[in-house]
Amino acid sequence: METQSEFVAEETEQNSVAATLEKILDLQQKNSRQLVQSLRENVNFQNQVRRGMQQELDALKEQQRGEQFTPILKSIAAICVEYRTLLSDESISQNARRTLQLMFEELEDILGDYGAEIFNSNVGEPRRPLLTKIISTISTSDRDQHNTIAKSRRSGVVRNGRPLYREFVDVYVFDPDKSNSDFARTE
Repeated sequence: METQSEFVAEETEQNSVAATLEKILDLQQKNSRQLVQSLRENVNFQNQVRRGMQQELDALKEQQRGEQFTPILKSIAAICVEYRTLLSDESISQNARRTLQLMFEELEDILGDYGAEIFNSNVGEPRRPLLTKIISTISTSDRDQHNTIAKSRRSGVVRNGRPLYREFVDVYVFDPDKSNSDFARTE
């Protein structure tokens, strides 16, 4: 049989062990909360770093493709297209005309060096909406001519499939009333 002093000692020891276990449990819970908080902060930090790295990567890809030159190339394209008509001006001397011709060729070479090209649509080919701007429409009774080029008024400049300077065109538009009136006139 246990004596009362042994019983008290055992109970004290059990209380001490229980208190120690409770402290350990509290510390474990505190460590778990800190770990969860640290993991959350780490995930946020990783996301910020990834976003920053992706932005830098995108900027470097644009530079590698030469996209930083796009605004300059747009200006050169505008000069080439808009002022080329000066070559047909009869009031300009032959020497000045030759100088202008050389300047336009040099500007076209610059565009070519960066992958841009001057283009004109041919009459009858389908209109390319991204690269052309409609100046006027011409009614037609032929369905096959609908949305095809009637006339190219001004050249365009394209680079990597994107317009630097849009071509101005006249376009055929199908008009069913025109075909009926043409039919009525032929009878």
